[in-house]
Amino acid sequence: MLRVKDLVVKFYTYAGVVHAVSSVSFYVKEGETISLVGETGCGKSVTTRAITRLIESPGRIEGGSVLFRRRSGNVVDLLKLDL
Repeated sequence: MLRVKDLVVKFYTYAGVVHAVSSVSFYVKEGETISLVGETGCGKSVTTRAITRLIESPGRIEGGSVLFRRRSGNVVDLLKLDL
């Protein structure tokens, strides 16, 4: 199970703040496959990079949670793991 709730990603640039992802939420059941579909520049890649914690500066994950249920049944927030 993967639950993304109210994910917010912003990029802080010299030109100002870019709100790349604003309050994105979705749920994926175990064994289920999904796809993110949208126009160019709508935040699909930024969303997937945020879930995997691969956002690089000047980007920042500003809010939300990414909950993952392990095989043991424990649920962890991937955004709060120490890497």
